[in-house]
Amino acid sequence: MEAKSVILRNVTKAFPGSIQKQVNAVSDVNLVIEAGQFATLLGPSGCGKTTTLRMIAGFEDITTGDVLFGDSRVNDIPPNKRDCTMVFQSYALFPHLNVLDNISYGLKIKKMSKANIEKKVNKVLTVMNLNDYKERMPAQMSGGQQQRVALARALVMEPSVLLFDEPLSNLDAKLRLVMRDEIRRIQKELGITAVYVTHDQSEAMSMSDQIIVMNKGRIEQIGSPQDIYQRPQTKFVADFIGTANFVEGHVLDIQADRLQLHTPLGEITAIKHGEFTKGQRVTLVMRPESIVITQDKRNVARVTKSVFMGQTQEYEIELDDHSFQVTISNPMGLRGHQVGDLVSLDFPEQAIHVIPA
Repeated sequence: MEAKSVILRNVTKAFPGSIQKQVNAVSDVNLVIEAGQFATLLGPSGCGKTTTLRMIAGFEDITTGDVLFGDSRVNDIPPNKRDCTMVFQSYALFPHLNVLDNISYGLKIKKMSKANIEKKVNKVLTVMNLNDYKERMPAQMSGGQQQRVALARALVMEPSVLLFDEPLSNLDAKLRLVMRDEIRRIQKELGITAVYVTHDQSEAMSMSDQIIVMNKGRIEQIGSPQDIYQRPQTKFVADFIGTANFVEGHVLDIQADRLQLHTPLGEITAIKHGEFTKGQRVTLVMRPESIVITQDKRNVARVTKSVFMGQTQEYEIELDDHSFQVTISNPMGLRGHQVGDLVSLDFPEQAIHVIPA
């Protein structure tokens, strides 16, 4: 299989709305997913991510714009002729066929030779660790095993592009962790281009080379998991990915690589990322794990919530009418702060990310 890039140029999907007014499920999306890359479309329900995936697959017509696999425009190619396969949320296995027949079904439809089918199926059974299950029926298998079969059935077709529509949402939490590692391992091993849809941030963060955050049919930001988490470009992205504390302010002064900011908490210095002007209204983004709890009695604050989560201790702390989420990692052996305790909060400049308001 030869991986291909996936390119979307000015892609829009419009549905008829009330009183002859069209509704855009996806608006003017431009996107390049390099060959061999694992890209995730991430966003809340109704943001357009599944519609985008279905247009790539050919299950939805494109209102305007183009979809390309490599250099080839695929707008007018039906789904069964496109060089891609999709792994569905519901597995979509044939209940009357065993694992072997489920996996080989698509190859038989293509009228491939028996020897070639056997070779390809045996290879994918080994990759997916399914050799011991090939005679089993779907009803005799767990959800995780059925999802492996669904993935094997897609892989055996040797597509250039592999599409995933929330494939792990029906699995329990522990099995989801195992399967997402397995999907990523196989994708890297085969070097295939993967486009994955989810609303689960941890799935997107742990699996992706590139995350495409969508909101209301448009792309809010494209970047690596680190970029999306540490350098969100909009308040929506900062709020949707993980947990964030927000403080409003404006720019007092600009140095080479620093911003001097006026905020309700006083003057704060932050590292500059991007272009700003004096007087500009901004939003300070601070992740809970980057705020430091001290005992130096500056910025005196009160603990209003304290929850032990095993790997972390999570606090809600009130400072000057602002409520901050603060997380302490690896709290083993620490007494921890109790509700009502007085503490101080410190905001290191490298922990503050500034975006236009």
